[in-house]
Amino acid sequence: MIKRINMQRVHTTKWIIPALLFMFTAVLAVSCKRTFSDPPPAGAPDIVSNISIKDIKARYTSGAPVLIADDAVIEGVVSCDDRSGNYYQQIALQDSTGGVLLRLAGNNLFNNYPVGRKIFVKLKGLYLGQYNGTLQFGGGVDSAYLSQGGVTLLASNLHDQHIVKGPLNQPLEPKVVTVSQLTTTLQDKYVSTLIKLVGYEFSSADRSKNYADDGFSGNRIIQDCSNLSANKITLRTSNYSNFATLPVPQGNGEIIAVYSYFGSTKQLTIRDTTDVRFTNPRCPTASGDGQINLGSSSPFLINFDNIGTAGLPAGVYVKQEASAGFIGNEATVYNNNFNTPTAWNQTSLGFKNFASATGLTATSSSSAQSASTNRALGARQTGTASVGGDPGFAFVFQLANTAGKSNLQLEFLLQSLDASGSTVGRTTSWKVDYGLGDNPVLFSPVTTTPATLSTTFGPGSFASTPVTVNFGSLLNNINQKVWIRVVALTSTTGGGNRPSTAIDDVKFSWN
Repeated sequence: MIKRINMQRVHTTKWIIPALLFMFTAVLAVSCKRTFSDPPPAGAPDIVSNISIKDIKARYTSGAPVLIADDAVIEGVVSCDDRSGNYYQQIALQDSTGGVLLRLAGNNLFNNYPVGRKIFVKLKGLYLGQYNGTLQFGGGVDSAYLSQGGVTLLASNLHDQHIVKGPLNQPLEPKVVTVSQLTTTLQDKYVSTLIKLVGYEFSSADRSKNYADDGFSGNRIIQDCSNLSANKITLRTSNYSNFATLPVPQGNGEIIAVYSYFGSTKQLTIRDTTDVRFTNPRCPTASGDGQINLGSSSPFLINFDNIGTAGLPAGVYVKQEASAGFIGNEATVYNNNFNTPTAWNQTSLGFKNFASATGLTATSSSSAQSASTNRALGARQTGTASVGGDPGFAFVFQLANTAGKSNLQLEFLLQSLDASGSTVGRTTSWKVDYGLGDNPVLFSPVTTTPATLSTTFGPGSFASTPVTVNFGSLLNNINQKVWIRVVALTSTTGGGNRPSTAIDDVKFSWN
């Protein structure tokens, strides 16, 4: 009996071992050769696109939305989602040929479709339309805006029927462009794609604002240094975004954003504030116009008698936030571009069109000041440096060069104008310094006569002080831009009101 059992074990072993070898060989064969029925690798959906975003967008030209009736499938990477609240019920999708918006019902879409995720969209049954020029896919026709191409949101319970999620963290490199490359045409290749502008900054008028307005979306203008009148574009921010109440950055730099247009208005949308990298000094000539070309005949004279009609003379600038190593940002505060004369005792912040002290007295009425044809370029400080110019206000002159010239000398009147009030107020100390080049990073102080320059508020402060600055050989034969500033680099001293300061009758002379 025992022998029979042992024989059975031997017999069983003889057929089990070959069977196991056969099964192992079969597994190896299957694992070494994939078939089309095999599941895709982890993270890659079992779907492929069959049309580009550019080609599918070409199906819409105008009028009512277009129904996608065939089995068209696009793929792309999400370039903008709703994480910050700047997008709502939509995401932007782009491939190498262009971009398009998907209108999707629901909130927190970024949980499924975050920036950087590849997705595939089965378009059959969706509608391709537009919103004032920006093409978008939706779940149906918006009958109220049928002729304008309006589409409705794709219901949230249909998302998974049309959208297949792909891998995360896909590369998304913005295209570096200029504003002139961006058009307001329906098939513009940059619409709904991520782009980058380099060398831009917020306009002077918008620098004191937040990204959005209280209760309203914000439209802020950004511009570059090369052509302030032409290279402008609108940055649009929803008042529901989580950065709506943050102040816009003050410097110059690069911005990454999704491009779109609304009618004839070019506009950008950022994902969050990290897309705005304005950390460099602003355009050095952004607050004024032109240069001073000294010419061949000395002296060169500047007065401000036409400031009310012509604005600042060529080569004269007003700056704020100036320091020893920074020329200053363009001033955001000045009185209606100097169109309106301002009384000396007007305490509002800004650079102003004052009557010159010449020919008037400390007690001259505001009407007499307004009627005076002898004008001066003035300033009134308030508050902190970033807003109120205390310190950091500067009157700036840009010379094209001093080629062929030596022993440059500057003369001007420094005027302390507001003698109102019953007590003496604050005193502002002024310095004269200079810097060289397109965007100087160092300003060197120079000796003046008198050595101490100051203006003060209150009784007995009214004055018009002649100032002389001899540069000696410091600025002889300079073949680049020369910047000369009358600047307040330190905070005012004393208490009470700050002074009204002006400069007038500027004269450059040389050998």
